[in-house]
Amino acid sequence: MRPLHRLALGGILCAAIAPHAAAQVAMHPPSIKPTAWERFALRAINQTDTAFVHVRLAVPEALMILGIEPMDGWDFALTPSTDSTPQVIEWSGGTLLRGEFREFVFYGRLPGDAREQDLVFPVRLTRANGSEVIWDPRSDTGIPPTVRIIGTTTITGWGSLALAGVAVGIAVIALALTVSRRRES
Repeated sequence: MRPLHRLALGGILCAAIAPHAAAQVAMHPPSIKPTAWERFALRAINQTDTAFVHVRLAVPEALMILGIEPMDGWDFALTPSTDSTPQVIEWSGGTLLRGEFREFVFYGRLPGDAREQDLVFPVRLTRANGSEVIWDPRSDTGIPPTVRIIGTTTITGWGSLALAGVAVGIAVIALALTVSRRRES
């Protein structure tokens, strides 16, 4: 391949990758356990000359949103899920300028029956000029951030036996108290 062809190919690749590299997003923490109350942070950095002014985060329905942390200069809105749409948190009113980094924070909890899987968080960042950068598994624009559910909350056979023993013990104590009260009256 001639040097001029290599240069042209490199330019085409850079142009194709540039829209995705212009802004970076990630979720923290990278993993969570069932029943845990956790601080989730969408981390975003702007690497373009145009400020980001709106952030939209779709939160998987397996995660219950407990609260959203307010930020100076940014307003937020929570839209509950419906049969056809996920729950969404949107932040607006602020600006994320070139080279700036920000965490968009909310608190959430997984149910006890959550199983090991990746929770996918589609993200859309809107710039001041109206253009958007999107990370969504249903589009070709970028891979959305994920959080891995690790571990499960299951009871082993021995744990079930121990719980049954405690339940029988409580029942025996309750029966004994009832009988002794009846004798006293």
